[in-house]
Amino acid sequence: MIPYNGDMNLRLLILVTLACVFAGCTAPTAPGEKAGEALPGGWQPCGSERPKVCTMIYDPVCGRRADNRLDDYASPCNACADVNVTAWHPKTCKE
Repeated sequence: MIPYNGDMNLRLLILVTLACVFAGCTAPTAPGEKAGEALPGGWQPCGSERPKVCTMIYDPVCGRRADNRLDDYASPCNACADVNVTAWHPKTCKE
């Protein structure tokens, strides 16, 4: 049996949690899209696979939904996590 080492277990838990969070925040591109390729007007496309976990870092963006409605989101990750969002812009919708 492995002896309990609270400090080491806590560090391992934090490391694993951070790895899971950052791995879930990537927004893969859809087939045929090049990574990082911007659409006209500075819009960034959301990939076909949506992130399931996003960090709590506040970096507001404007998300364009499939019905062309614009909504503000806390971050690009949060925008692309919404399956109705097709692309995001690095500023809020009101700017």
